[in-house]
Amino acid sequence: MKWENRGHEYDLVYHEIEKKKSFYLFGAGDYGRQFFHIFNKEIQIKGYIDNNKLKQGNFFHGKKCYSLEEITLAADEGIIVTMSQIARVKPVEQLKNQGYKKDIDFFIIEEFLSVYYVYKKNEVYFSSISFLPSTACNLNCRNCLNFNPFAKKFYVRKWEDLVKDVDLFFRCVDHIMLFHVSGGEPFLYKYTADLIEYIDTNYGQRIDTLRMVTNGTVVPEEKVLEKLSKCNVEITVDDYREAVPQYNMEFDKLIEKLEKHQIKYYINKADSWIDLAPEKTDYSYMTEEELIQHRTACNQSWQELRDGKLYNCNYAAYATVAGIAGEQDLEEVYELKDFSKEQKKELVEFRLGYMQKGYTNFCKKCRGFTIENSEEVEPALQMNK
Repeated sequence: MKWENRGHEYDLVYHEIEKKKSFYLFGAGDYGRQFFHIFNKEIQIKGYIDNNKLKQGNFFHGKKCYSLEEITLAADEGIIVTMSQIARVKPVEQLKNQGYKKDIDFFIIEEFLSVYYVYKKNEVYFSSISFLPSTACNLNCRNCLNFNPFAKKFYVRKWEDLVKDVDLFFRCVDHIMLFHVSGGEPFLYKYTADLIEYIDTNYGQRIDTLRMVTNGTVVPEEKVLEKLSKCNVEITVDDYREAVPQYNMEFDKLIEKLEKHQIKYYINKADSWIDLAPEKTDYSYMTEEELIQHRTACNQSWQELRDGKLYNCNYAAYATVAGIAGEQDLEEVYELKDFSKEQKKELVEFRLGYMQKGYTNFCKKCRGFTIENSEEVEPALQMNK
């Protein structure tokens, strides 16, 4: 999205939020859970909406779950879409097809959270950030969203640089829903447990969920697990056993170790991945306006924190590190060292997708998270190294 009225892009959105007396949360999953615990004392939550028939009729956090068809919104009621980027593509179209208007009848979780807090409380509250200590990985997934198969070498960061980034980030950001430490495979990086400990010790009170993701194929040393067991961290264990059955024993051993050390974990078994297809996509023919529209339609909801900067699209940042997107220009990043307290709304706008240019260079090679890009692929399919 291109900045047109920097520092005031969400004035009208907040005006619409203020009109609402109560909300339904569309998505009774992980994001819905996190959002509820942040907002259940801030706003009136009437219930959940979910397309999963097994959830409909049940109660989550004391709130009933409905199908969308069961809901009739009053003028002072709204819907907040509490789903991840990939999961909500079709539900957003579902809402539009039923006549609901974005930013009037329904709101996206990242935008609602940040806009509500910066306008109502003058606080910078991010939904999430992606933080990669290293891209080193023992797998070679064909559709890796770090684009590792294209990289000539892994990118491994120094410990001192990680600490600087974390400290600078929390000098600018008051609170965050999900601080996400990823990779690569984090258990291959020797300072991962130290990083989690540092973040939790120094900033844990300002993080709703500190999470680390692992591909489930690496069993860390006991000293790593002992350190993690003392931290308030959740481990997401991706289940790729169908794609890489040779690691079944490691997966079982990892789960056994996490339970032994009483480390909170969740097993994530994705049915499919999305293919951004940079090797098959060429939008270089698009005009500036068409590229802006492409980026706006995607509105990819994650950003990366690296080298004192926020990168407007984390996948564009990953592609640059992998060497397939060229250099990112200055309009694609936000220098946190230049941030001042008077720029809170501007920082929030950048985090929600606004930028001076309106698109990233990688947009010319990326299909994006759009309704047109429905090419789902099997998770973790391996390529020969």
